[in-house]
Amino acid sequence: MIIILDTSFLFALRSKKDQYNKRAYEIFYEFEEENPKYFTNYSIMNETLTLAINRSHGNISFLEKYIALFFGNDNFFQVIQNTPQEFPEIVEVCKKYVAPNRLVSFTDASLIYLYQKFNADYVVSFDSHFDNILNRKF
Repeated sequence: MIIILDTSFLFALRSKKDQYNKRAYEIFYEFEEENPKYFTNYSIMNETLTLAINRSHGNISFLEKYIALFFGNDNFFQVIQNTPQEFPEIVEVCKKYVAPNRLVSFTDASLIYLYQKFNADYVVSFDSHFDNILNRKF
C-alpha cells in the first residue's frame, strides 16, 4: 500500500491544538496493519515547516517537533524531490484541476502528480480540494 501525505495531515500529527490531531493519529494507526509506504515531497515539507513557524509565531520548540518529523527519529515517510524536468508535468496537472470552485496550488498539483506517479492508494489530507481527483483518507 502506498500513501501520500499532505501538509494538513503532517501538521495535525504534531500540533495538539489542531482540530484534526486525534483523527490524524487514528488514520495513522488504521494503516499500520497494511505495512504501507508513505511518501511526500519537498514542497509539502516546505509548506509544513512554514505553517509550523507561522502558527507558533516563531516558537522554536514547536518547530523542533516538525524538524524531528522530517529529519529525526519521528520520521516514518520518504520525502521525494521533484526534478525540474517534472515541473512542466506538474503545471499540466495544475491546469487540469484548477477551477473557480477548486483552487489547486502548484504544491497541491505536485502531490497529485506524486500520487499518480506512484499509483498510490490514498492521499491523507484534511483538505477537500483533492476530492474527486484522488482517493482521500480524512
